[in-house]
Amino acid sequence: MTPISPPSSRTDLDALLLQPVRLFIACLLADTSWRSQLAVQQALGLPTPDLDLHIEFLRAAGYLQCRAEPRELRLTPLGLNRLQEHIGALKSVAATAGALVAEMRAALPAESPP
Repeated sequence: MTPISPPSSRTDLDALLLQPVRLFIACLLADTSWRSQLAVQQALGLPTPDLDLHIEFLRAAGYLQCRAEPRELRLTPLGLNRLQEHIGALKSVAATAGALVAEMRAALPAESPP
């Protein structure tokens, strides 16, 4: 069996962005333009209290900026950098997992016809 190589850095996978809703919020704001919270909420189909909680986590980490009336959101340069690093690490993890599955399937004995 081939040794499994982990992502280049354990810090590449971002703990905040492992939560799918937060990852999708960051992706929706990846152009770093101001976007209404309502548009983000409608795209995700979340109730306001749930979305507010995720927004607060991202804002507190410096990944997101908010402004009021109307409530608008945008990804910060830090947020964009962490998003890009996280997606790169996810690709690496998925590629490694895919290679491992292919190797394990290849090692299975061939099924004989009935």
